[in-house]
Amino acid sequence: MAPPPHENEMTRSESAPATAVKTVDVQTAATPAVGVTPVDVQTAATPAVRVTTVDVQTAARELQEQQDGMMYLDVRTEEEMGKGHIGGSLNVPYFFVTPQGTREKNPRFVEQVASLYTTEQHILVGCQSGKRSELACVDLLAAGFMNVKNVGGGYAAWLHNGLPVTVAVPTPPPTPESAAAI
Repeated sequence: MAPPPHENEMTRSESAPATAVKTVDVQTAATPAVGVTPVDVQTAATPAVRVTTVDVQTAARELQEQQDGMMYLDVRTEEEMGKGHIGGSLNVPYFFVTPQGTREKNPRFVEQVASLYTTEQHILVGCQSGKRSELACVDLLAAGFMNVKNVGGGYAAWLHNGLPVTVAVPTPPPTPESAAAI
């Protein structure tokens, strides 16, 4: 039986090849010579800005009372927004769905929001579940928007709590009979 490895030695199991591991101090490490971009581990794991998240009941109350001129920004896709939304909300999609069915971040998101709101306005940011809106809040806060809040649980939680929504009623296509009556 082999002795246990020393703490600086590598071990190998039959199922996985041995991999060299090097500990690097990310604060003092030089940029690698190969085509690798160093990542700041502090900001990669945790956003540099702090996002405030409110529950849907609080969001509904703030909108109803128009506290601080509160506005609602819906960052879902246009298709999602068209199926139903919170009354008075404006839509700037954070992601677009490509023809291949994948999601791609809206490269003009902050610019489009800045054309609708000032950096001082109070904005509730919502999506379907609260994840996209949290990412959107990070981008907006980093761009200088001072009063954005994420709506935890998003539109799904809003519906679950029985809060009022606006649903577009599709207009049926004209039938030959209705067209003749016109």
